[in-house]
This record gives sequence, C-alpha cells and structure tokens, in this order.
Amino acid sequence: MQKKQINTKQNDLLFARQPIFDCNDKLYGYELLYRDRHPDKAVFEDGNKATSELLINYCGGIINDEEAPYVKIFINLTRNLLLSDYFFPLRPDRVVLEVLEGMQVDELLAKKIKELKNKGFEIALDDYCFEPEYDILLPLADYIKIDLLAISGTELKEKKSLLERKFLSSLPQQPVFLAEKVETKEVHDACRESGFELFQGYYLERPQLMYGKKIRNSSEVALQIVAKIQESDIKVDDLCHEISRDTKLSYQILKIINSPLCRLPRKVSSLKESIVYLGLDQIKKWAMAMALSTSSSQSTELFRILLSRARTCELYAVNMKYESPDSFFTVGLFSGIDAVLLADKKWLVEKLDFSDEMNEAILQEKGIKGEVLKLAIAIDHAQWDTTNALPEKSRIALFSAHEESINWAHNLCKLCEK
Repeated sequence: MQKKQINTKQNDLLFARQPIFDCNDKLYGYELLYRDRHPDKAVFEDGNKATSELLINYCGGIINDEEAPYVKIFINLTRNLLLSDYFFPLRPDRVVLEVLEGMQVDELLAKKIKELKNKGFEIALDDYCFEPEYDILLPLADYIKIDLLAISGTELKEKKSLLERKFLSSLPQQPVFLAEKVETKEVHDACRESGFELFQGYYLERPQLMYGKKIRNSSEVALQIVAKIQESDIKVDDLCHEISRDTKLSYQILKIINSPLCRLPRKVSSLKESIVYLGLDQIKKWAMAMALSTSSSQSTELFRILLSRARTCELYAVNMKYESPDSFFTVGLFSGIDAVLLADKKWLVEKLDFSDEMNEAILQEKGIKGEVLKLAIAIDHAQWDTTNALPEKSRIALFSAHEESINWAHNLCKLCEK
C-alpha cells in the first residue's frame, strides 16, 4: 500500500520509487524513478542531468518518509554516466546499476562495468530483449529485467529457455530474472512458474511518489569547489572552508552522510568529520552532481552572516581550548538553517541525525556549544550585556574571534561572487 505523504502542496516532488518483490511477496528493493513536474511519468531532455538530480534528491533531499526500509536500490544510468568517474558517490553493496535498453554496447562499456562490479556494484540489464549485442554483458549481469509488455508469453518462454541452455548454464553464477510490468495475477503466476524470482508492476504496487524539500545549491560555488579539489596538496581544513561557502551545500553533505545509501555506524558532528569519512574523491563526485542539478537564489548576505557566526564559534572554541572546534563551526553554520532553506529548524536539524548534544546546541542553545552559539549571536546583534558579563579573558577571545571571522567570511563571499 502506498504511504501517505504529508503537505505535498507545500513540498517538492523529489522522485518516485516502485517496489520490487520476491516470490514470497516480500519487499526486495526499489527502482528509483525520475519525477519533476509530472507525477505519472518521467519527462526530461537530458538523461545525465535527470539522473544526477534523482541521486541528489534521493540522498540529499529532505524526505517525508521516516520508515524507509533498508533494501536494494535500482538506478537507471545513461552510458555517459556509466563511463564517467563522477557519478558513483554511493555505497556499492546497496546499489544495482541498470544498463538501459538501446545503449551502445561495446568493449569500452563492458570494461567499465567490470570495474564497477569489482568495486561491489551489482548490474541489471534493463528491458533485456534477447538481442545478440548484449551477449558481452551477460556474464556481468546480476539481474535480467524483462518488460512483459514488449514480448508475448509464448515468445518469452522460448527465448528464455534457449538463453538458459545456450549461454547462462555455463556461467559460474546465474543472473536473477526480474519480471517488469506485471499487470495481472495470471501474468504474475505464469512468471513464477517459468523461473522468475523478482517481480515489479502495477499488479503488485504502483510507483510511490516521494515528497520533501529539495536543496538548491549554488552551482557556481559547487564548480569552484570541484576546481579547488583538483589541487594536489589541498588539506581537509581548506576543503571544509571551501564547502562552507555555501550553507546549503554544507547541509547537504551532512544529510548525504546519513542518507539511506551511506549509513555510518555512529553520528557525525561536523563537516570535517563528514569529509574525512567520504574522502576527497567522493566529495568531488557529489559536488559535480550538485553543480549539474541545482541552482541558488538565496541572499549572499545571509550566508556571510552565518559563515561569520560559524567561524566565530570555531575560533572562540580554539582560543578557549574546547574539544572538537569544528563541531562548534557546524553549530554556528546551522543556527540559521531555517532561514536558508525556508523550513522549520527543528525538522531540518532532526533530518541530519546529529547527537542530542548537537541538536540541543542548535535548537535550544544548551550545553557548551549552545553557550558559545549564544555568545556569537549576541555579538552579531550587539547585545553587549551578554558579552560584558564574560570574564576579561573570555571577552577578549570572543571579540578577537569575531573580528577575524568577519574578514574571513567577507573574503569567502567575494570569491563566491567572482
């Protein structure tokens, strides 16, 4: 049964997902389907851009779905994306990459698919039509998807049997047959009898529309970050500062870390920790995908204020010798995330799956991080009663951090405008 989504008129249509079931009608996985302004079909001119946006919305969007099961995810990819080095910021144990019907099949594609399989990805031949040009890919296929509306039952039975005898029987591991567009119980039962193990179609369940909030980043900043990453001697701290130039991008990186395709054994509390986990290569891939799929119209002044506040929190923590100063930066940066993304702050912060300490600091200004955030906000708003109550050493450290942070944020925002 399709899940009920909330406030769809106030949220973005992110994508659709169609369930895939096994022979026991147990959920096996989801195929992700691109959706934008048309809920019932995928309408797009650029397949590369559509797939990039689909991945961003799935991993980095804020979804109104608190009970998403941890199952296989099937994703359609164009030939260009399969051959690209930029579009696999995904955990391979979770993902099935679909080779689309009509794609040019050659040694170059086969070589790339072998590389992807060696990395742990599974491969599906989508809308397989028993044509000989796909023979080179059969030994690499983990799944063979058959469009039941494109072939008669009798022809399917004959061709499937011939393929199994002539080719598949000699393979060390047999691919799983997946029946697509199962429209009736009779078709479902017939497919089970003929050896299909997985099933997808309207008889079982229609695609589920997934609503939430898209995060529209500055594509220019993302591209600048990609260029910066190319520097061979870039340090993690420098990369953190580059990414921090766009608060939305920072939020999205942290959201991706806790996305369904990239789950950590523990919660992260800073952008630096996320980058260390993902690595420069993965950050580059996500930045490229974001640059292709999104744009930004938010005020630079707002970003400047949040950057200055975040840096003030971080430098003050350094001056006071507090642990993990980078997490203080995160608290400051996301203290105004509601103004950046135009949504409820509590809802947004909870989607990041931070520790309780981080949540309380951002939402309630509690704990040592919350106290530092309160001081940074006080100096932003010229609340001198608050700052004057500090011991002299702390007050000097705060004003010193704030002065340095203003210049730092100003210089970063100037780079954004170039």
